[in-house]
Amino acid sequence: MTCAALLLFAVAVPLWPQGSPQKVHITLLGTTDLHGNIFPVDYYTNQPANRGLAKIATLVKQVRGEQKNVLLLDSGDTIQGTPLAYYFARKDVTRLNPTIAMMNAMAYDAMAVGNHEFNFGLEPLWKAKRESKFPWLAANLKQKYVAGVGRIEPYIVKNVDGVRVAIVGFITPGVPRWEIPANYNGYEFENIVEAAKRVIPEVRAKADVVVVLAHSGLERDPQTGQTYSDQMENENAVGSLAEQVPGIDVIFFGHSHRELPTKLINGVLLVQASNWGQSLARADVEMEQTASGWKLAAKRSTVIPVTGAVAADAEIVKLAQPYHDATEKYLETPVATSSQALDAATARYEDHPFVDMIHKVQMEYGKADVSLATMFFTRLQIPAGQVTLRQIAGLYIYENTLYTVEMNGKQLREVLEHAAEFFPAWPFKEGDRVRLPGFNADCAEGVEYTMDLTQPVGQRIRDLKFKGKPLADDQKLRVATNNYRYSGGGRYTVLQGLPVEYRSPIETRELIIEYVSRTGKLLTEANGNWKIVPKETYEALVREARQRESGNTGGP
Repeated sequence: MTCAALLLFAVAVPLWPQGSPQKVHITLLGTTDLHGNIFPVDYYTNQPANRGLAKIATLVKQVRGEQKNVLLLDSGDTIQGTPLAYYFARKDVTRLNPTIAMMNAMAYDAMAVGNHEFNFGLEPLWKAKRESKFPWLAANLKQKYVAGVGRIEPYIVKNVDGVRVAIVGFITPGVPRWEIPANYNGYEFENIVEAAKRVIPEVRAKADVVVVLAHSGLERDPQTGQTYSDQMENENAVGSLAEQVPGIDVIFFGHSHRELPTKLINGVLLVQASNWGQSLARADVEMEQTASGWKLAAKRSTVIPVTGAVAADAEIVKLAQPYHDATEKYLETPVATSSQALDAATARYEDHPFVDMIHKVQMEYGKADVSLATMFFTRLQIPAGQVTLRQIAGLYIYENTLYTVEMNGKQLREVLEHAAEFFPAWPFKEGDRVRLPGFNADCAEGVEYTMDLTQPVGQRIRDLKFKGKPLADDQKLRVATNNYRYSGGGRYTVLQGLPVEYRSPIETRELIIEYVSRTGKLLTEANGNWKIVPKETYEALVREARQRESGNTGGP
């Protein structure tokens, strides 16, 4: 054999230790639904909290110190959600987006786009994307943006120690149901499973391991298999994705604000970190090289909790401090006074001055006959005396805008009957903990009514009156609500497509701040225009609400 032939032979033969295949260990770390949480603090209560990127960074550094090949990933809803995130999206846009600045410092590798990325509109979204040193991904977007900052790529493939790792992003397709059209102009949102059936085979041909970042939750309870009731059609699709689309190895997912350390569905490994940086998801994959290429030999996952024992990373704290200080200065701005101390624990279950305050603002600015609203943050407490922007921010924590729509009495009754569906039937099931309705259970101002929980769903609203008279089905009404509800959020489908009489140019929260700053006072008494019966039902709901809030250490 010639020297040239020997050289060709040597090049053609794979080189790894005889008798044992070459192996590569890859560790995948994931966050999700960070919602702008950086410092370990709850800005609404001004109390320490075990959450945020500063503590996550400590856990990430620990893993990187132990493992050679580490990828750091995020499953979306990243740049919106705290007063800090709001302040630097709306009040001071001269600096780098704070959450992105921290993620850059932590060397994130990729991020799926979440629905809340669209809350502030396209310019703030694109600014944050432009400032990111890592790609934003969503494979189920049809988009008019073929290049530039508007373009969101479907996936990337990274070489990790010789192994081709594909990272594919997906976003829940519910954005058009929750956002105003201007906020997602140029993007169409496909069904996740249908898009995956097209994209995953393409990706699989280019990769040795396929990792999905899904901003979409499980459709069913992982223990009982029961379908979750608090979701819209196709909103959550992770279970179906694992079941119906071959070629996926690991799915990091979010959106549902739940936590799942590990779950195998159809051989696909699923893991979900807790929201707000309250835990870090970890998946470890063992890759083994064979004569035909790299094969996945083993995989496992868990979540690492963020506890009081986890210190905030000094580098991230230093980087975030100017953002935090500016936010605190903004939140401490005095805007009004309150003649008495109030708390929101029961504000979803009885007519309450906090919700009446929201109603008052919505009706005045929206020139409405009726207002629909609820209490989003039931841990809000306002002391007697000075009231600051911190408390008002807690009164309305989302970036919703005000809509006034035209509807008739029959449609308003349908809305209220739907809101009543979220309440449990009386008598409550013996031995079960009382099911408290969440933030989708709106109440109304401008009408009077009783909610009777002894009646079947669809027949619970009694004595519905407008200006002291029974509300006629054909009575025309101007009804104030928010863009989320108008788009069908919370399954308020009756509101979709109604004629819009008014849209606020700024967030409802800003309208509340403007109103309170102008008047200088908060409402401290509700007008009692609605109530829950029987009395025993109301008392049980209120009792349960107070018990839960007294032991609640989480956020909104």
